[in-house]
Amino acid sequence: MKFEDQDLSRINEYVSLAERYIPGRLAIFAIVESAFHELLTAEAAKILVLGAGGGEEIIRLGADNPSWSFVGVDTFEPMVEMAKSRLASSPVGKRSVVHTTAVEQLDDSEFDAATCILTAHFVPDDGSKLAFFEAIRARMKPGAPLAIIDGVGVAGERDTELLRRIWVRHAMRNGVPEAEAAKNSQNFSKISVVSAEREEELLQAAGFKNLVPIFQGLAIKGWLAFA
Repeated sequence: MKFEDQDLSRINEYVSLAERYIPGRLAIFAIVESAFHELLTAEAAKILVLGAGGGEEIIRLGADNPSWSFVGVDTFEPMVEMAKSRLASSPVGKRSVVHTTAVEQLDDSEFDAATCILTAHFVPDDGSKLAFFEAIRARMKPGAPLAIIDGVGVAGERDTELLRRIWVRHAMRNGVPEAEAAKNSQNFSKISVVSAEREEELLQAAGFKNLVPIFQGLAIKGWLAFA
């Protein structure tokens, strides 16, 4: 389920397929939106979106919240172009911008909130993941919430492998052919997933405080973390 492996002319099919695979995908957006309703008390809020390619997250969070504006970053240019195209025809487009850049190079700051949904697990834990989290925190206002949802676990461990097999069953029950579901589950061992404990350790090392779990669906877990 990596954007760069998809036919970008069929983004709506990609979104539909992602919802078949990812447990609680619609709930993730609803929970993040509800959390921001609770926490963002100012009349207007500027939100940083990590991994904004395609524009899906900005459209979902911005549709019913006209006082929220968005700055998105993504390093995969074809998906950034897709996001710009989709946002141009959306009411959210006038209050959003998406850059082809890493967050470390983003020349913007003072964000009231940030989202990082199913993105950080692509960043290697070789110092890069910590630097990624540090760059996010440095661009947020003190106390601002980061909503981070990420794949977690250690490939090969008993519980992780059980969740991976249940992931396959879940996708199959949603109409995905068994061979495709099994192939997709192997992505877990190809991306930079870390344990939930390691994720929390890295977020805290980057300066985030008061980590609050807000979601778990199989091997996907989400937190609020405060800058």
